[in-house]
Amino acid sequence: MSSNILKGQFGHDSHDCNSGFTAGKDTTDRRREEHGLRSKKAKYGNGGHGADRVREDSARADEDVLQGCENNMDIEHTVAVENQKQRQSHLSSDSDKECDKNGHIHGGDITTTFLDMFEAHLGHTMSDDDFARLPEGKAKFITAVSATGLQEAKWLTTSLDFPKAEMELSKYGLKQRLTKHWQSLHKDSPWGDFQSQQQCQFFSFCNSYQDIFHSNKMAFYMGTEEDDTQIMNAYLLHILNHVWKTRDLVTKNNEKLSHQVGNCQYEPPRDQGFTRPKVLILLPLRSMALRVVKKLLDLVPQSSKVGMEHLERFVDDFGVEDYEKGDSDADKLVSNDSKAKDKEEIDKINKPVDFQALFGGNNDDHFRVGIKFTRKAVKFYSKFYSSDIIVASPLGLVTRVGEKDKDTDFLSSIEILVIDYADVILMQNWTHVVTVMEQLNRIPSQQHGTDFMRIREWYLDGHGRYYRQNIILSAFPDAGMNALFYRGFLNFAGKLRLQCGYKGVLSKILRQVRQVYMRIDCSSLVEVDTARFEFFTKQVFPQLKDSFQGGILIFISSYFDFVRLRNFLKAQNASFCLFGEYTKQSDISRARAWFFHGRRRIMLYTERAHFYHRYKIRGIKELVFYSLPEHAEFYSEITNMLDGLENPSSTVLFSQFDNLQLERVVGTPRAKKMLYSKNGLFMFC
Repeated sequence: MSSNILKGQFGHDSHDCNSGFTAGKDTTDRRREEHGLRSKKAKYGNGGHGADRVREDSARADEDVLQGCENNMDIEHTVAVENQKQRQSHLSSDSDKECDKNGHIHGGDITTTFLDMFEAHLGHTMSDDDFARLPEGKAKFITAVSATGLQEAKWLTTSLDFPKAEMELSKYGLKQRLTKHWQSLHKDSPWGDFQSQQQCQFFSFCNSYQDIFHSNKMAFYMGTEEDDTQIMNAYLLHILNHVWKTRDLVTKNNEKLSHQVGNCQYEPPRDQGFTRPKVLILLPLRSMALRVVKKLLDLVPQSSKVGMEHLERFVDDFGVEDYEKGDSDADKLVSNDSKAKDKEEIDKINKPVDFQALFGGNNDDHFRVGIKFTRKAVKFYSKFYSSDIIVASPLGLVTRVGEKDKDTDFLSSIEILVIDYADVILMQNWTHVVTVMEQLNRIPSQQHGTDFMRIREWYLDGHGRYYRQNIILSAFPDAGMNALFYRGFLNFAGKLRLQCGYKGVLSKILRQVRQVYMRIDCSSLVEVDTARFEFFTKQVFPQLKDSFQGGILIFISSYFDFVRLRNFLKAQNASFCLFGEYTKQSDISRARAWFFHGRRRIMLYTERAHFYHRYKIRGIKELVFYSLPEHAEFYSEITNMLDGLENPSSTVLFSQFDNLQLERVVGTPRAKKMLYSKNGLFMFC
C-alpha cells in the first residue's frame, strides 16, 4: 500500500479523467507530513537508472504506509462500501450497466459474462525472463484461418487460436454507450451488429490487442470506399473503447482515493502511464486525417460531444471541406463541391480516377494535432500532454524530434499505434516512420507532474513497448513494413498478419508487348543493389547504347538507384534527361518535350515521380524496368504508354529479393517458378 498522491499534469476539470490527481490536496499534504513522503523533484533518467530510482522511491513509500495500515482492514471494507455508493452517484448515465474488471455486465435482470480484453491485456504481469524470451524478429505463425471478404487470402497468427468473432458487439465488453451508439448507427447491419463479416473478423482481431498487419486493405482511392470505411470504423471503435476505459478507470480510482476514511492510506492503484496520450495514429496526408477524424466523431455518442472545441479551425487546416454552422457534430464536415478550381485542380481531372481521389483534398504531409476527450466534449488542438489521441504524419513528428528541446516524452505511454495508408507513407519517406518508432515508450526525461505511485509496474520497468498494440494497414506489403512488423513490434499478446495470393496485372496490358524478364542472381541482400547495377551496365546498357532509335524510358523505383544511374550516364556522355520526385516543374516540362521530340534519347523516370504526377509520357519506344514498382498498377499503366510500334518490347530486371513486387505483377504462381527456376530468362507476350 502506498501514498504520495502528487499533483497531476492534466488540468483541474472535475470531469476530466485525471482531475483526481489534485483531489483532496490538503489531506494529501498532511499525510506527506505524517509519513515524510515529500515529493521529489528529481527527473527521470533516459535509461534504466531513472526507472530504478522511481521504483525504489515507490517501494519505500509502500513499506512506510503498510506499517501504518496493516491493522485497518475493517476500515478498508467500510470505505469500499462507501465508495461503491459514491461511484453510483457520480458516474455518467451509462454506469448502471457497465462491466466490472472481471467482465460482468450488471443491469436489470441480465448478467453477461465475458473476458474484458482491456483489463486482461494491461493487467497481465510478466517477469524479466518472460520478456527476454519474446521472439524478437523470430515470431512463428502457427495457425491460419481464411480471410473473409478477400480472395486467395488467409490470416496467420502466432497464437494457438484466433480471437472469436462474435456478431453481437455486447459480447466484447465495450463501454455501453459506445455499443448502444454503434447499434443505433447500424440498425440494419447484415452481420449482427457489424456491416459485414470482414468487419466483424477484423474488430475481433483489434479487440484481442494483438499486433495486426493488414497488407491488402482496399483504400477509398481504389474505388472501394465501403471496405475502407468498415476497416477504419472497426479500429476507431477499438480506440475509443480503450481511451474511454482508461479515462473512466482513472476517474473512478481518483474518486475512491478522494473519499478515504481514517488515518489509513490505501495503496493507489497502478492505472496510468508516464503521460496521458495513449493512442497514436500515423497518416500520410491532411485530407486522410480529416477523413479519419470525421469517422471518429461519427462513432462518438451525441451526449459525449456536446462541446466541439476548435472544430472549425481543424476543418480549415485539414481540407477543402467547409464548416457549416447549424449542422451537428461530424456532419459539419461536408464536401465543398462549389470550390473554384485553379489550374492544378483542372489538371487533376485528366489524371486517373485513383489519383483524383487520393490527391483531391489537402495534400500537406506535415501535421500533428492532439485530441482530448472529456465526459461531454471533444477538444481539438489540445496540448500533447493533455491529449488522449495524437493524429500526425511521420514528417510532422520527425520535425518535432528535430526541434531544439527534442521533447518527445508525450510518446512515452502510447498503448495503441495505428499506421494507416502505409502504402502512401512508403511513397513519402518510410525512414520517418522508423525514426518515430525509436521515440515510442521510452522512459521520459522529465516528470511532467506524474504521480509515479500510480504508474503501472511494467512502465517503470521500461517494458511499455511489450504492451503496445501495433496496427499497420496497407494496400500491399513491403520489405520495410515487414521488417518493422517482425522486428520492431514486440507485443507479448502475439501477432496477426494477412497472407495473400495475387493474380498479377499482365492481363491489364492492352497491347501485345514482348516482355523479357531477366533474373539477377545474388545471394546477399546487402549486395543486391551492386549486382543489379553491374548487370545493367554490362548486359543491358551496351544494347541500348548501340540502338539507333531513341525513346528509351528507364523506370527506377529507388531514388538512390536513380542517382547512381544518373552519374553513370553522365560518365558515359549519354543523351538523357531526368524526371525524378525532386525535379522542378519547369525542368519536368522541358524533359518531357526533349524526350518526345527526340532531343534526348533516354529518360530516367522514378516511381515516386509517377506516383505524384501520373503524367502520360509520350515518345516511349523502348521500356526498361531497372526495378519493379511497388504499385503493381504502375507496371501496366507505364507499359501501356508504349507508342505505336509494330513490335513493342520491354526489359525487366528482378532478383530473388524482389519477390513481393514480382508476384503482384506476374501473379503468385508465376513468381514462384521464376524465382526458383534454373533458367533466368522469361518472356511474356
